[in-house]
Amino acid sequence: MKKAMWVAAAAAVLGATQAHAQVFTLPFQSTVRGNDIGLYLSDGPGDLAIEGIWRRNFGTGDLGLRAGFADLGDGYVLLGADWRQPLSLPVPPLDLALTLGAQGAIGDGSGIGGQVGLIIGHTFTETPGVRITPFIHPRVAVVAPLFDGDAELDVLADVGADFDFAPNLSLRVGANLGDGADWGIGLAWRR
Repeated sequence: MKKAMWVAAAAAVLGATQAHAQVFTLPFQSTVRGNDIGLYLSDGPGDLAIEGIWRRNFGTGDLGLRAGFADLGDGYVLLGADWRQPLSLPVPPLDLALTLGAQGAIGDGSGIGGQVGLIIGHTFTETPGVRITPFIHPRVAVVAPLFDGDAELDVLADVGADFDFAPNLSLRVGANLGDGADWGIGLAWRR
């Protein structure tokens, strides 16, 4: 069943720009669900990308919508969506969440991409008023140019952390372990 789910999810999405996995900016997702809106900077695709991400709880998971701009060539518009579903598996002290995502880059060499992954992390709350959630997020992505070219399968992964240091603010940082954006940072306001 799990194998069929992974294969179906990977086959259901198509992928990315002329730089392949570079259609994907960092997902900025820990294992913690949330209602928030944030502004994020990363170094890819291109020299710099800026995105706004809105997340909303739905049932037991959450949906994220993103839009932004990447400084690549004459500029690319970035659009995307992702789903995070926390998993209830007996693996203490780790928290797990399944992710699905799609992202498009509109510009010269436009493309779209899709990915499926698993977030592994844990929330530490030892200091009153401060929560830290480090995580690793390995993913499998299908990537290809939008109008022509062959799809390719890529393995992506990032490490990061959420720092909840105020009642409604979260600082999010991430670093990529493979192709795509190398780093990212953002600030989210939780509702």
